[in-house]
Amino acid sequence: MMLDELNLYEKSEAREFLAQLRAELDGFLEGMKSAEAISLKPHRNITSIVFLGVGGSGIVGDLLSDITAKRRDLPIICHKDYSLPPYLTKDVLAVAVSYSGNTAETLSAIVEAYDAGLPMFGITSGGLMEKICKKMGIPIVKVRDGLLPRMAVPHMLGAAVSVLTNAGLIKMSADELRNAVENARRAQESVEVHVGLESNIAKQVANQIYNKVTFIYSHGLLSSVGYRLKCQLNENAKMLAVNQCLPEILHNDIEGWSPALANCLAVVVLRHKDEPLAVKEALDRMEVFLGEQLGISVSRIVGDGNDDATKILSSMVICDYVSFYTAMMRGVNPIRVDRIKSMREGIISNSRLLEQVAKRFEVKP
Repeated sequence: MMLDELNLYEKSEAREFLAQLRAELDGFLEGMKSAEAISLKPHRNITSIVFLGVGGSGIVGDLLSDITAKRRDLPIICHKDYSLPPYLTKDVLAVAVSYSGNTAETLSAIVEAYDAGLPMFGITSGGLMEKICKKMGIPIVKVRDGLLPRMAVPHMLGAAVSVLTNAGLIKMSADELRNAVENARRAQESVEVHVGLESNIAKQVANQIYNKVTFIYSHGLLSSVGYRLKCQLNENAKMLAVNQCLPEILHNDIEGWSPALANCLAVVVLRHKDEPLAVKEALDRMEVFLGEQLGISVSRIVGDGNDDATKILSSMVICDYVSFYTAMMRGVNPIRVDRIKSMREGIISNSRLLEQVAKRFEVKP
């Protein structure tokens, strides 16, 4: 039971990552507090919201969209590219999210949003984005710096939910969100390092998937958490993972599985107790087919709670611990992302783009 050996978590990189992991839920509350002073006063009626961001910052829009799906009357678009979608009109609120504040894709989209006259606010820890927003009078929420961008997601998510709630675009209360965080703490406590493998679902899942390419299957409410898990396994555990959603899975993926894949592929299914009957039946049937008939390793993570925010936050916390334990099983450093850094630094066009953006708004890069 390697994951139950507490000395495994004494390595400096494990301690550093674990500290940020344990602070995630507090980060959500901190992000909410950071946004309290931000007041959106759009000069026109907002009919939709577009989130601009990539990577960990881009996941903020995905998670918020799922958390608030039943608590808003307008659509949310999550756009992860250098430019705006061509169909946006001036009644769209743009939410620019870049933890570093220097993400070329997001800053490029900000230029287009500003030039198009879209109402906008930003979420960042600093960088060029902070300078631009302050100079151009764009409302901005500044979140805690010094974190891994992927571990700052709860801070940015809390900030985004708070601003949109205070603006009346989301029908949620601060008390509801705080209660969701407190309820999700039980899930976090259940997967802590001192909880043994026999009772720790995060350790159990990591033990099943650490040496296999992992397919993550979910539906609706937890689809953004599935995508988050895929990205966390990529970045923290340095392994390939695939994220797919029901009902599409049963219209394509299912035909590709065979017993021959049992030694190299695994499945993680994200579930919750309030699944629609058709979804529950489909997922149950799929788990039996893959696990019992084909011999594929199938793990299930259940989002606890009586409301959507709690289900999502509790599932996300468990999945983040899964990625950490998987990194420990694989003997890799969950902090470093050298390939991402190398790839991005090698794209000269991004550096030039940042220079152009700084020149456009007359700020120092």
